[in-house]
Amino acid sequence: MRSRPGGVKSLWPGPPASTFIKARGRVPTALVARRAPRSGFRFLSKIALADIAFVARGDSLGSLFESAARALTEVMVDRRTVVGRVHRELDVSSPSVDRLLYDFLTELIVLKDVESLLFKEFRVEVATGRGFRLTCEMDGEAIDRERHALRNDVKAVTMHMFGVKKAGPRWVATVVLDI
Repeated sequence: MRSRPGGVKSLWPGPPASTFIKARGRVPTALVARRAPRSGFRFLSKIALADIAFVARGDSLGSLFESAARALTEVMVDRRTVVGRVHRELDVSSPSVDRLLYDFLTELIVLKDVESLLFKEFRVEVATGRGFRLTCEMDGEAIDRERHALRNDVKAVTMHMFGVKKAGPRWVATVVLDI
């Protein structure tokens, strides 16, 4: 066991606590201030002490889900350090669009926890009819603690403030992650 700044004890080698653990329960300033023009998401500060929140936007349901997946990944790792070596496909069905997004993001967290996979690129299509069906092609790789700039270990998507709505021509989702 080695000691990290701020008295945090670590059982595994990895990045310093300042990049892996939230400081005082807030999103690192670099994440809040940074908003790439095509990112489709923005982090929300001061929502809860043990959570990270973001708002994702998209012109279609597919682009909304892609933005939400990129935001989730950005909370866990600097996406620029992930390489698309592994290709996966994911199918998720749900009776409502809210539940579909919740289940999709939960699947990404499960892939990280069970198979140690992080994804960088997402191509999502959402079909409507009797409920909603999502198909997603993803590119990423296995977690490499030496090379990846890991940030936070997301445990779950919460229902607090969670929602998907159509705002004019765009879709908007609010998501709070438990870390």
